Amino acid sequence: MIWSTAIHYDVIGLDNLERNKQYIFMSNHESALDIILGVAAIPNKVIFLAKKELFKIPVFGWAMKAAGMIKIDRQNPQIARKSVDNAIDTLVCSNFSTLIYPEGTRSISGELLPFKKGGFILAIRSHLPVVPVTILGAGEALPKGKFNITKRRITVIIDKPILTAGMEINDKKKLLLKCRAVILHNLNHTNHNQNVRYKLHSA
Repeated sequence: MIWSTAIHYDVIGLDNLERNKQYIFMSNHESALDIILGVAAIPNKVIFLAKKELFKIPVFGWAMKAAGMIKIDRQNPQIARKSVDNAIDTLVCSNFSTLIYPEGTRSISGELLPFKKGGFILAIRSHLPVVPVTILGAGEALPKGKFNITKRRITVIIDKPILTAGMEINDKKKLLLKCRAVILHNLNHTNHNQNVRYKLHSA
């Protein structure tokens, strides 16, 4: 799919991952391209947490269910907690990692939005490391609300895992802020057009 768009991407930080280990990947979100970029860039087996409304879409929703995607109800707090319990059970009983966009929606301006805490609760309760993922350039290639893709070179930065072993639920804000700080630093201090010399993988 990425090849068909004529977009080129580079991945930095693959050496931070162990191929057969489970992680909770947390990524910024500016574009619909982020999902296929995440799947393409991350070598680990990944499933997504997706809002329940997406499962109602004919064919697309059925495919998500068949692929093992985890349904999340964000409108009802009680049901949302049950969704997290189900997600933990799914992760513990599999060798899958999961990829979460903690902003909850795509950023129109490119500015990093506040993070929602659900994914960090999931990480602490499942004892899985959190891996900050920063995608640079996808918002310029396909902004929210647009349908025409502009050819760009995109960079995906995979940072070192943040361990959650020994953390309690009360540490969720600390974990959230630590992860967000890493992604924010990458967004503010990295020029993705200059990262090619650090290329570890290229489409």
